[in-house]
Amino acid sequence: MTRPLSKTRKVGIYRKVFPKASEAFILEQAQALTRYEPTFIGCKQLQEVSFRTSFIHQGSSLTLRQLRYLLTRAPQLLPNLEQLRDLSLIHAHFGPEGVYAMAISEHLNIPFCVTFHGYDITLNRRQFHYQRPLYYQLLRYEKQLQEKAAAFIAVSGFIRQQLLAAGYPEHKIIQHYIGVDVDKFCPGSREPNERYILCVGRHTEKKGIDILLRAFAQITAQHPDVLLVQVGQGELTNRLKALTQTLGLEEKVRFLGAQPHGHVLELIQEAEIFALPSHTASDGNCEALGIVFNEASACGIPVVSTRHGGIPEAIVDGLTGFLVPEQNISELAKKLHLLLSNRPLGEKMGRSGRELVCQSFNIHKQATILEQIYDQSSKSLSQS
Repeated sequence: MTRPLSKTRKVGIYRKVFPKASEAFILEQAQALTRYEPTFIGCKQLQEVSFRTSFIHQGSSLTLRQLRYLLTRAPQLLPNLEQLRDLSLIHAHFGPEGVYAMAISEHLNIPFCVTFHGYDITLNRRQFHYQRPLYYQLLRYEKQLQEKAAAFIAVSGFIRQQLLAAGYPEHKIIQHYIGVDVDKFCPGSREPNERYILCVGRHTEKKGIDILLRAFAQITAQHPDVLLVQVGQGELTNRLKALTQTLGLEEKVRFLGAQPHGHVLELIQEAEIFALPSHTASDGNCEALGIVFNEASACGIPVVSTRHGGIPEAIVDGLTGFLVPEQNISELAKKLHLLLSNRPLGEKMGRSGRELVCQSFNIHKQATILEQIYDQSSKSLSQS
């Protein structure tokens, strides 16, 4: 879909570090807007984007100016701050970013809204002190955030419930799926060279990649021509590779590390199954929805995952894929075996999955709804 040449209003999109390879959905959501022109704002810009930006530093290093900003939230440290007065509102991605957007919105006297994506509301707040010390700002200003934000956007019904349980005002919470570009994420046109199960996910406890490896080990003898291809990296990478050796899967599993979004798309299109058995981590971290599930379904690929967090909102068990109990290795192995043994079933589920995504997760439809949220949020300041 071609974006119009001119837009009537401007929105500041706040992310401290941008753009991250694992967060392509933020840029894609911005590109799908038709009535609002985005300006990206934050602390560290990793690479150029085709929009106006206001970042304290460009590059991967951490400077004293950035550190000062992280500690003080002072909007005056942003470059060209006064040029941002043409913004109608600010949209922050992730709860901890919200308190920084709040400081900017107060300086510019414009409203702001915050999208919560998962860990930012499911993670045990005590863990913020240990795992993410710079996020102390959220703990310090969370009550003010709840009072001053125009809206809180929950990326799934599950996250909406988490926000309610944490004391966020119900009348400000809006459940809204981000969606995927169904024109880009579509069934592939070429025949795959090999059979493989694809897993895309960071190497963290929540993603359950170790569970997937153990389940895959149970079915390799029955499907000797099938590989497991894994995209991602993280703090558990060495442990997962060691487990692969222990299970005798060195020749059956390929760890590709982080990959460009375009290559991930190609891998999804040629996969036979997409599998990611996420589960609740020991610190409470849960899967909000999992856009990658939508991407796989949009490509016509059956999905195998778990009844966890917001995943049942993305996958209809028995129709677009299979859901098994968290950390249930044997059930996961059975569903993978079933789909590998019955390819027509997988193809049928894949078609149903694409129909679901086109109906409920089309990013262009969702962007129209998001702009309506922006409209309403912009009115909130004048009405308050």
